[in-house]
Amino acid sequence: MEITFDIKDDLISHTKLIENVEVVYKKKKKHNGALSAVKISPFEVRILDETTKEENPQHLIDFDLAQQLTLTFFDGTVKTYQDPIV
Repeated sequence: MEITFDIKDDLISHTKLIENVEVVYKKKKKHNGALSAVKISPFEVRILDETTKEENPQHLIDFDLAQQLTLTFFDGTVKTYQDPIV
């Protein structure tokens, strides 16, 4: 998926306000958890993955393979980003 200005802005500027991050890949493979780290250059996002916390607690989001990204904020706001379906 394309890393837009809005995605970067939310993940960089509002890091402390994000409660949960969910990323969906092809074949509906999902990873979700709390935001762990955001690196600006090169842009990288890691989450504390609840589904794989036993073997690998952190998941590096692969934006090239991601189809959808959902950010849940502590105030209840939910933002979903996805590439347009062609």
